[in-house]
Amino acid sequence: MLSISSVPAVAVVGGPGGKPVAGTICVGPARLSTRDPRAQAREAMRALVAGVQHIERIRAKTPADAGDRNCVEQKLAEARVGLQIAAGEMERLDADRACPNAGEDAYALHRLQLLIERTGELTSAARICAMEDLSSIDTTTVEVQVSPAVPARASTEPPMPGQGPALRSPF
Repeated sequence: MLSISSVPAVAVVGGPGGKPVAGTICVGPARLSTRDPRAQAREAMRALVAGVQHIERIRAKTPADAGDRNCVEQKLAEARVGLQIAAGEMERLDADRACPNAGEDAYALHRLQLLIERTGELTSAARICAMEDLSSIDTTTVEVQVSPAVPARASTEPPMPGQGPALRSPF
């Protein structure tokens, strides 16, 4: 005996003008979503494209130094891959409109949000790459304080061979 709660929900999807389309039936747990996630997904795509464009501007302003430029190029390549993944998510959301699934929609939006966060990280990393000067050597200044217990005229040069303490071989 079947109870009402164990019967899967069935939705007939309407065609143009709200008329039912023959053969289009969604079967499964509650699949109807109250909001269309594509608007949020389009906003996410705009943010991802803006991030890629920002990294491209950073690359254009980066000196031709091989180390700095390669670092920015790597960040740009990763951001472009993220944009391709996001385009796949958009296609998945568009294809899912025949039988919307709120859980899948929410998961796709979550993946898009993760891609936006990663693009922000890549933009910051590209900026750091462009500002780093990997080709220079920094000088270090060391200040030494001499203890008052050391005599003022004490020699600071190493002893001449044979004048220092005798060193014995451990063998």
